[in-house]
Amino acid sequence: MKIKELFDIMQGHQITNEEIYLHQGYIPIYTAGNEIKGYWDKSIIPKEKLPCLTYPTKANRGEVFIQNKEFDANNTAVLIPKTKYKKKIDLEWFIYKLRPEFLKVQTSKSGVSYLNKEIVMNLEIFLPKLSIQKEEKKYLLKLETLKKNIINILSKIKFIENKNLLIEYSDYQVKGVSVNNIFDIVSGNSGLTEEYIYSQLSGYNKDDEKYLLLTGSVKSIEKNILIGKFNSPKKTTRIRVHKGEGIHIIRKGKAGVINFLSKGNYTLNDDAYILISKKNIDYKIDLEWLYYTQKDIFYKYSTSSDNGTWSKTAFLNHEKINVPSIKEQRKIKKLFKNLNDKKNKFNIILDEINKTFSKDIA
Repeated sequence: MKIKELFDIMQGHQITNEEIYLHQGYIPIYTAGNEIKGYWDKSIIPKEKLPCLTYPTKANRGEVFIQNKEFDANNTAVLIPKTKYKKKIDLEWFIYKLRPEFLKVQTSKSGVSYLNKEIVMNLEIFLPKLSIQKEEKKYLLKLETLKKNIINILSKIKFIENKNLLIEYSDYQVKGVSVNNIFDIVSGNSGLTEEYIYSQLSGYNKDDEKYLLLTGSVKSIEKNILIGKFNSPKKTTRIRVHKGEGIHIIRKGKAGVINFLSKGNYTLNDDAYILISKKNIDYKIDLEWLYYTQKDIFYKYSTSSDNGTWSKTAFLNHEKINVPSIKEQRKIKKLFKNLNDKKNKFNIILDEINKTFSKDIA
């Protein structure tokens, strides 16, 4: 059956702030992802037509919502069950039915997704018996609850990971030591662009060493490139590379964001740095411990603009840290690694749930 056989479809209208001000009331005006734009004294449909469904017509991510009380709709479409099918459709079940269908048929305009009324009206939907709908809904609601719980747990893990933790250790190697005394920072390679890399690929041998290119992105790894007889774009010096562990520091854009680099081969463009431990220092530093516990010392040397920059000079000249014993560093690192492992497992489960919701449930 087509949607237009099961539902009447109404398009929400454009409601200005001035109109809301002049017609004050208690009826909510829903817009976008079921957000309330304001309240006034008009309802898009009478009470006897409720409950119904609404969905955003622009930037829809498979979202559909049930409305049980009087409301109005700003740039939001309304699906009203036809009288003939009102007692034959479980609206909660139907939401799960529509989500994947909406994702399939939405169009794009200037990079923003749209749900065209004509397309929605002519969507073909298989409608099983009400008893089957209700049985399927039980399992879908359980999955939905599990999804919400996992998202809640992941948000708490993220909060812990990003929080400036005040950890008091029982044993310190040193307190208040300048970072300039214990770390070096590898600078990027000016002109090491994707275009330049691709232009050099023909000169590579299969046996040349592979390096991961770091850039000013939260995703630290952008390209897997070969370094052999690969001179810098200026043709005067070889590309700067790093072998081993390090801390990837984003220099531009999301400036001050860091990523831990396990042992490997790395090179970087001008949008990033790599922090490494100095050779022959008096203290033992676990860089993964530093990554988990000291994110805040990097953030503070970033400018606050959307396209911020990170100051290597200010960091090296002014920042000081306390260095606990290597045993305590590794103890704290283990706790964070366990937390990270749990996060990865939760993300796998969440991906599977999302895959289930993206499929046709019939």
